[in-house]
Amino acid sequence: MIIQKSRLYAYLTAFGVLTLDQLTKRLALGGLELHQPEAVLGNFLRFTLAWNQGAAFSMPWGGPLFLTVITAAAVVMVSIFIWKLQKLSTLFLASLGAVLGGALGNLMDRFMYGKVVDFIDIGFTGWRWPTFNVADIAITVGGVILVILYRKEAAAEKVMKEETDGS
Repeated sequence: MIIQKSRLYAYLTAFGVLTLDQLTKRLALGGLELHQPEAVLGNFLRFTLAWNQGAAFSMPWGGPLFLTVITAAAVVMVSIFIWKLQKLSTLFLASLGAVLGGALGNLMDRFMYGKVVDFIDIGFTGWRWPTFNVADIAITVGGVILVILYRKEAAAEKVMKEETDGS
């Protein structure tokens, strides 16, 4: 029963991320002019509507069809991981859910517009990070948490192996 509940957290996280991502993108499309920054926290945080035809952070990588196929494959893979993998912590599964929700959000944009809606614009002085969206945040944060959890698990397994071999 715990595994089922953890899976539910993963899918609920994915649904929450997808909903928030799509809602914020609709607000950006309805309230912002293309490439016209609107200050939120001075020059540090601005909302600037932009279309992203590339990969993460507007990197030109493989073209729109390739990116759509790769994103769709990632959605399927992460969904299968959530469903099939067992004995994973709720945090691990929720992180997979964040990645899934973010990938679904950007995939929906690619299907609807042929490109991704970006609008979060951060930077200071003369430096600006490439414009991004809520889906990108979820994918990045979920991915970082997954790496941290995986490394922590691998380190724990190494210690247990060393203790077992040393006995």
